[in-house]
Amino acid sequence: MTTIVSSLTINQIKSLSTASIAALASSEIAAMSVSQIKALSSSQVSALSTDDVAALSSSQIGAISAAAVVGLSLSQMEVLSSNQIGGLSAAQVTALYTSQVEALSSSQVEALSSVQIAALSANQLKALSTDELATFTTDEIAAISVKALAGMTTEQVASLTSDKLMALKGTQLAALATSQIVALGSAQLGALTTSQITSLSAKQVSALTTDSIVGLTSGQVGALSKVQIAALTTTQLSTFDTAQVQALSSAQISVLTAEDIKALSSDDIATFTTDELAAISVKALAGLSTDTISTFASSQVAALTKVQLAALSTTQVASMGSDQVAALNSSQIAGLS
Repeated sequence: MTTIVSSLTINQIKSLSTASIAALASSEIAAMSVSQIKALSSSQVSALSTDDVAALSSSQIGAISAAAVVGLSLSQMEVLSSNQIGGLSAAQVTALYTSQVEALSSSQVEALSSVQIAALSANQLKALSTDELATFTTDEIAAISVKALAGMTTEQVASLTSDKLMALKGTQLAALATSQIVALGSAQLGALTTSQITSLSAKQVSALTTDSIVGLTSGQVGALSKVQIAALTTTQLSTFDTAQVQALSSAQISVLTAEDIKALSSDDIATFTTDELAAISVKALAGLSTDTISTFASSQVAALTKVQLAALSTTQVASMGSDQVAALNSSQIAGLS
């Protein structure tokens, strides 16, 4: 009978009823040519027993058409070996129902290649458990399409190890929704390269939790663009430690608002160099508390421009001590109203 089945033409294979397919022995199914397997319809594929499916080679599995691969039942999906999984084409992977992907075990998911993973849709990626996602190598993480990343759940994002996060391209990170960004922890955020950090949009930066913000390294803070700095909320800035504040450049400080300045402690402001202090905008100076101004070193007071001094309120000016006033030059004093 094996010889008879293998000798059937493509049209004869197509004409076989599901009952006839189901009646064939596993050895007969295994003897079918790649061309014959390719001719099977989804209903004929569904008629195969799990033993029949298990008997197929990776080449035969890869020969099942994208239209027919959806006929594989969940029990059939479960018996696929790692080699058979590896035989699936990108087109077949794309065609799989979400329920079929969900039926895969961790070992089966681990057998997927970067090419196959690149073919996953958002819903298919979402169907994977965190344990299954953990089987992805860094190269495989990098292979996930931008569109598919939209399907990643917050649990999946939170489960990514530092090396997996570092494998994401800037375009992938930029594609993450704010709801996904919220899931990042401090260690995860701190593991990102400066190039990855700069790829984040203003909305994404604003979405970072205060718990994750503390993970930013000085190098990462220094790499933030003026747009990203401006996007930080006062709550986020208030969580900055002294080292993070010290990492801010004059250009970054120039975009801080009065509320931002107000969110920084006196110790934070004390880390500002004379150039950085001079970079505070006239409008932002209103955020300086009298307590903070009273702690200014003479060099910091001397660094204030004539325009900045003129913008200070009478209450702010009154908070200066005699040593601070003595540090003012004639031009600065002339600017006081």
